Amino acid sequence: MASLLRETHPLTLKVMRLSRPALASTRQLPTDSGASVLAPSLLEVEQSHPTRSGQVFSDLQLPNSMHPLETFPLSETLVLPRSFGTMYLGETFSAHLCLCNESSSVVREIGVQVVMQTSTQQLQLFSDGPKHLASGQPLNIQVAHEIKELGAHVLGCSASYLSAQGERRALQKSFKFQVANPLVVKTKVNHLGRDVLLEVQVHNATQGTMALERLRFEASSPFVAEDLNMAADGAALWESRAGFMQAGDVRQYLYRLRTQIDAEQTTVDQEREVQYATALGKLDILWRGSFGSFGRLQTSQLLRKSPGMFLLEIEGVEILGAEKNTATLEEAFVVRAQVRNVSERRMVVSATVHAHTHPMVISCGAAQHRLGEIDVGETRTLDLEFLALAPGVQRVGAVVLVDSLSGYTREVGHLLEVLIKC
Repeated sequence: MASLLRETHPLTLKVMRLSRPALASTRQLPTDSGASVLAPSLLEVEQSHPTRSGQVFSDLQLPNSMHPLETFPLSETLVLPRSFGTMYLGETFSAHLCLCNESSSVVREIGVQVVMQTSTQQLQLFSDGPKHLASGQPLNIQVAHEIKELGAHVLGCSASYLSAQGERRALQKSFKFQVANPLVVKTKVNHLGRDVLLEVQVHNATQGTMALERLRFEASSPFVAEDLNMAADGAALWESRAGFMQAGDVRQYLYRLRTQIDAEQTTVDQEREVQYATALGKLDILWRGSFGSFGRLQTSQLLRKSPGMFLLEIEGVEILGAEKNTATLEEAFVVRAQVRNVSERRMVVSATVHAHTHPMVISCGAAQHRLGEIDVGETRTLDLEFLALAPGVQRVGAVVLVDSLSGYTREVGHLLEVLIKC
């Protein structure tokens, strides 16, 4: 911090950021354990001079717990920061202010104000007065502010008082510092039917190690978040060793966003709300730094590109009379699907099966099916018969849906994937 204004005043104002200490590091020179590094005179004292108990120092047997950790890089000494350091978004800025009367007389009617100025607002952290300070008397003040904005911050301190001539004077100082982003969050959205798979990548952009204490996704309506970040024992992933992030480390997390609306009872308007919703939610991150320092960050609203919706939706695809998504080689099976009109007008729909799109599973029934009139929000059942010619996982049902009234066409590459058993 640098003082921007210096005048001769009976009062002095000093500001110190309150930061947690660090363990002092030690540098031990490598030595040969078989040879002594002591000078000959000291070596003679070590071998011959008795201790208070009457034993020679070199003959004392110390337990392992009392042996010095010669190669351990940290000592038991705490070191205070020598500079202001780096402030990160989500941390709490704390400072100690000392206003002291350096004159030989009493300074009267002292008023103190402390404000934090950012690029968008000015916040008052402390205001007090009037007070009187005798000669040599200090006034100690502590302020704290949770950092919620990036960029330049200015801590402004002002002390007004009455001079010996009865004039109102002011001592003002300001201290400027920058706030950096501690975490870089990137997202990737994948659609799984009506659900959303959200991949979150968290990068530690600080210069130290952090331990993630909480990583919670707060979903926006109409979604409900399911946390898929669980270890083998069922505990949250960040509660294990994977929650510790060195400087520059990257972690990936996965969430599944399900809709709050039942697919079987949803209306057309509710379906549109789900498909056209762009806001997914916010990520709330809580971490600990060195010596238990605390930080909390909530991202802005995470967005997706709306997938939109087709005017004709295909739902509830299944194989009749068989286990889920299984069929037998060279035996005919029936695939049933529900065709739903989610447009804003009535449709007259027909379905055509492309027989040669998937040659390993061919259509053995009618190639064209007329579903008739479908009103807004209504559903029609479409049954298609197929025959599997090869085992394994095969795609089934390339279908084209056509509305004869409007000419709207939707091509479906496949209805589902089926496991063909011999």
